[in-house]
Amino acid sequence: MPGEPVEIEVPQGASISVSAGEVSEEGGKILWRAPDSPGLEDMTITHNGQQVHLNLFVLTPFRNGVEDALNGYRIGKYAQPLRNMSSYAVPRGFIDLTAMSEDLRVSPNFKLGQFRCKQQPGHEPTYLLLRPEMLVKLEIILEAANERGWEADTFFVMSGYRTPFYNAAIGNTTTSSRHLYGDAADIYIDQDRDGQMDDLDGNGRIEKADAYALVALIDDLAAKKDPRWVPGGGSAYGANAAHGPFVHVDTRGYKARW
Repeated sequence: MPGEPVEIEVPQGASISVSAGEVSEEGGKILWRAPDSPGLEDMTITHNGQQVHLNLFVLTPFRNGVEDALNGYRIGKYAQPLRNMSSYAVPRGFIDLTAMSEDLRVSPNFKLGQFRCKQQPGHEPTYLLLRPEMLVKLEIILEAANERGWEADTFFVMSGYRTPFYNAAIGNTTTSSRHLYGDAADIYIDQDRDGQMDDLDGNGRIEKADAYALVALIDDLAAKKDPRWVPGGGSAYGANAAHGPFVHVDTRGYKARW
């Protein structure tokens, strides 16, 4: 959020340069205080001759229940947190996608445009919610998929973020979908770019069994208890007239299967 501090983990002796905001050390922690204006900033961390580049999004504040839209872009209203869980806390702000490239990297193998909400095409500005823990989880799954022999340079994200307004507009009655909180993605592997799931089980057919194969991989990864892994939902969906098989994955904080 504008003007607020964020803790950054860096190796001892690393140097940091940032396009805006202030970097300081307090109590042995490195803090970056965001600038007062929403937008995109970049940070470079250098250590032992190696560099890591970070894209930092300063969010546009949103007042749930007071505002229904941001600059004409319909957001809707978030429900009170489900069972008072922090993972369902009302978002305080959103990424303003104005003038941002669809190809901007948000992680090594995923781009900003893959997660954009599908409502109001062509409207400017457009807003997005995207949680880092979801990106980490997708990267872990992607790496494991390639190790299993399923070649993929990324996942096709069929649905990423949804505003409460859009979620209701497409007929969903739930107010607690993880798509609303920026940490859910409906995905499939489409390395041959034919618009549908690849044949993961090798039987020569594209069917729900391929989605089940990807869910089985996700369950295998969950069992390893990687400290970076946030538990969440996972479910296989079959094809219909609008799409082929796909898998839902999220980081709600507890395991859910349906």
